[in-house]
Amino acid sequence: AQALSKLSNYIAPSSSTRDKTKTTPTVKQQNIDLLLHHSSKLIEMRTLDALLRTLRDRHLIVASRLRRARDYWKWHVNLSGGWFGLFTQDIRLKVNSVLPWLGLNDFKERIQRDYERVTASWEKELICLGKVQQILLDRPEEMEVGSLLSVTKENDGEESSWLSNLLSGGTKSKPSLDASAELMLESKNRVWIRETEDWCTTARQAVRDALDEVMITKDVGDAERSEAHKFLNDWASYDVTTENASSWLTALSIVEYSGSPRRPGEQRYLQLSTIISQVKRYDFLGIPSSVLILFAANMFHDRVVAPHKQEMIDFAKSVFSAVWGVIEFRFYIPLKDIILDLLNRRPRMVDPFALSNEQTSLDNMLKDLGVGDGTRENRARALASASRMYEEEVAGGAIRGIVRGKVAQLMLIQIQQLKADLLQAMDTIDVLVDANRLNVQLIAGIPALLIVIYGTRAAFLFWSNIRMKNFRLPHDVHSEMSDYLKKVEECLVLSNYQLDAMGREQAVGAKACLKPKEMGELLLLLHSYLNLLDYMSPPFPSKQCNSIHQSVQNLLLQGQMSTKRQLDLLKVIQSKNDELLKFI
Repeated sequence: AQALSKLSNYIAPSSSTRDKTKTTPTVKQQNIDLLLHHSSKLIEMRTLDALLRTLRDRHLIVASRLRRARDYWKWHVNLSGGWFGLFTQDIRLKVNSVLPWLGLNDFKERIQRDYERVTASWEKELICLGKVQQILLDRPEEMEVGSLLSVTKENDGEESSWLSNLLSGGTKSKPSLDASAELMLESKNRVWIRETEDWCTTARQAVRDALDEVMITKDVGDAERSEAHKFLNDWASYDVTTENASSWLTALSIVEYSGSPRRPGEQRYLQLSTIISQVKRYDFLGIPSSVLILFAANMFHDRVVAPHKQEMIDFAKSVFSAVWGVIEFRFYIPLKDIILDLLNRRPRMVDPFALSNEQTSLDNMLKDLGVGDGTRENRARALASASRMYEEEVAGGAIRGIVRGKVAQLMLIQIQQLKADLLQAMDTIDVLVDANRLNVQLIAGIPALLIVIYGTRAAFLFWSNIRMKNFRLPHDVHSEMSDYLKKVEECLVLSNYQLDAMGREQAVGAKACLKPKEMGELLLLLHSYLNLLDYMSPPFPSKQCNSIHQSVQNLLLQGQMSTKRQLDLLKVIQSKNDELLKFI
């Protein structure tokens, strides 16, 4: 908007001003006017395109709200029929006979009336949405970028652009100016200028008509409605007072506000948001509702929180200890042991020096007994000789052997042998455990891996349900997404039923003949599908979701593809959607 308002300052004066001054514009001035007119229309078209896309988003938001309200009232209408409806009707009649001021006699009629009102509002919103999308699809295509290469003649090293030289009266831009004028005077570019002017006028009128429909709602005051209506009429008719940056910002603010007012039939009974808003607006005896909320919060703290504060703290500590125990036992310890095993820094159960020391002491004791030579190779024969000697000493009398014989020395040798054998066995076990410690720690890490995998999926599912404000399983969400794609396919198939009489050869290449309501319904279905896709990413991978999102956007390319191509592209989207099942 700022660029468009600045660029209009450079446009040549009007014909009436030229007649007064009796000056004829030069060829250079005419070329400059042509280029500036082309640039201003290009900027205006892009600005209106962004404005229409914002308006389309607001219509999608309102249409989604109205669809939920329509489903809500439709459920109540269906519930009011059958045996349950008759039962509740009898109860309402009895209650109304006792309390007639409640007005429960016409409850069923009110539900039916609200359902019809919200259905009419929903269909009206779909029509507005379809009109906006149709204007976006009819937008003229811009000039190809390759055409600019034949215009610019400056070297790449020059800092100043040809447009700045042109506006400042420089001489370096003469070749570019002539080439630009020739390019603008081509037949296709002259046609583009006329198409762009018509499209901009249509787009402004469409924005005005759509916003006028919004201003009819009761949420907008009469003064604001009349002021906005006058501004939109002036803006759509290219009034001079509305061709500045502030006017474009005002139009943008009105477009952004268009999704806020409630449409007829959108209000519900016993809705939490409605109750909260009524409580906030409540003002009893001049006391604002915020004071009452603070008083209620203080009462809740004194009556509920304060008496059980220590119990809550102890419960929080116990929960934290339990969670930390699971983290330490299932994650920290196995991961630490795996890292230490990989770095060979785990301590051994048996010290090699202790084992060697005990074996050397046993060899020396056998040597002192006179049955060995103190070497490791002769240890087994020496131990056998010591055992026979112990048997002879015990056979000659245990008491005499203790007092006068070598029983005490032989018993110490057996104890030393037991110590050496025990350390040897522990060393063997240590080697076995050390060889399989990594495998054991990897097995111990399996529960942690399962906790991470399924815990992450549960967290993603919980977060998706929070965003959707509804608890639903991934398979149910994927099934609803598939239903949306089937409805889109049905909408595209029925779009060209009028062309069946033309013959199959002509109908195959024909473009989709979607009416505004059908176009709006198609956009709402695609919008709902993309919303669910966004809610389920994750657990759906972002790469797959981005691919589907791009394919869905290609369904509504500028210029309108034929129905056959759209159906072929929709089959590709359905195949990508089916592949999402393996990620659930």
